[in-house]
Amino acid sequence: MIPIFQTQFNEDLFYLAYILVFTPDIAVTYGIGLVRRKAGVRRREFSTFFLFIGMIFLAVFFSYFFGYYSYFSGVGELPLGFTYVGIFLMMVGEAFRMWGIITLGKFFSPVVTIYSDQRVVTKGPYRLVRHPAYGGAIITLLGVALSLRSVFSPLIILAVIASYNYRANLEEKLLLESEGEEYANYRRKVRKKFIPYLF
Repeated sequence: MIPIFQTQFNEDLFYLAYILVFTPDIAVTYGIGLVRRKAGVRRREFSTFFLFIGMIFLAVFFSYFFGYYSYFSGVGELPLGFTYVGIFLMMVGEAFRMWGIITLGKFFSPVVTIYSDQRVVTKGPYRLVRHPAYGGAIITLLGVALSLRSVFSPLIILAVIASYNYRANLEEKLLLESEGEEYANYRRKVRKKFIPYLF
């Protein structure tokens, strides 16, 4: 048993949530491209894909690192209740992310891509934020960080937000070039980028 969780039940609960979050995420994120009907690609940009994946691994790694540090040193250790708060955020974040990906449907790609039949999607979570998949990922990774009970772990989320913001800005630049005034109007209408009512 990992001592951070204090009981086997808490550890099992965390890893059950972990599996329920990341297994379908991987299946949907990379499976959607396999079933997408063939369409031409206007523009594709690979560099931020590795940034996106890398930040996920770094966020999880440092969440564990700081969790162990705080547990064994007693510096910055959060109460056990944060494990349950974190698990809740993991599930909420992933649900929001999947809602965004499924709503985007055939236009979703793990690589920044503009398709020949690209359209501006404005329904579902896209009425609330412009990048719900990134917002959901941020909430999920914050949940992982809090679950591991270190006051230092959530700090890595600032780096996640910065990297996702960079990627989102690139997407928006390409969409403005592709969809022009339609996307510009959408961006003016939907002011929040990642988290509804917050930022």
